[in-house]
Amino acid sequence: MSSWLWHELKLIGLPVVCIDARHAHAALSVRMNKSDENDARGLAELIRIGWYCEVAVKSEASQKVRSLLVTRSRLVSIRRDLENQIRSLLKEQGLLFPRAIGAQFRRSVEELTGEDQALQLVTTPLLNIHEQVCREQEKLDRTVRLSAREDETVRRLMTVPGIGVVTALTFKHPIDDPSRFQSASSVGAYLGLTSRRKQSGDKDVTGRVSRWGDRLRRTYLFEAASVLLHRTKKWCSLKAWGLRLAKGVDAKKAQVAVARKLAVILHCIWVDGTTFEWKQQEA
Repeated sequence: MSSWLWHELKLIGLPVVCIDARHAHAALSVRMNKSDENDARGLAELIRIGWYCEVAVKSEASQKVRSLLVTRSRLVSIRRDLENQIRSLLKEQGLLFPRAIGAQFRRSVEELTGEDQALQLVTTPLLNIHEQVCREQEKLDRTVRLSAREDETVRRLMTVPGIGVVTALTFKHPIDDPSRFQSASSVGAYLGLTSRRKQSGDKDVTGRVSRWGDRLRRTYLFEAASVLLHRTKKWCSLKAWGLRLAKGVDAKKAQVAVARKLAVILHCIWVDGTTFEWKQQEA
């Protein structure tokens, strides 16, 4: 409820600061006894000495778009789970069919089951739910495309190879204000695409990516990096860099690195008001 409280208190003219809950939890965890009184005193001490991190609260418009994207993501997840469940039920009977989604998936299942009453008994309820979920997802897809068409910034972000409608909207609206970051390189850390570091004495260990921040944005950027590396036919220096990196390290690590690069490029395009520039292929 912090977002709603922040906006409502702003409306009546009160100065409001939303602090990072993880930072506050780390500071309060050093107390031996946890109680409401101790927590209140600890929060008051944090505010008094200024040792807290302020969280940027999204605007109401960005919050609505993000809710739309989260709902669509949930429907996609439900549709995928239903398809996997039906495939598993048919596979137990030795029935296999190629990849398909939506109406094509339902037709394939109906053709395979034929007149088998036992299979139809378990697949028909799932197919009915699958049809309803696909119908609702199509409605949200139309709304998402309309929102992207009306947003000039999103259209410029979509000039980057691998970035589609959903990825561009997911990147723009949760961030809301690009001036929050002093440099574009800090966007990767904000999205959890930079490596953890643990240093103590002579030891300096670089671990996996932190995975902090919005998981949905990180997932879409990773998918965009995969599209850029494996499906985009047109040459660009970013794709060449990612392919060279994939030869030296693990392919997934290379995709994470390209995803971080994409986040930096998207932020620069957003701030500069430019579009993605395709360079001529080098000899």
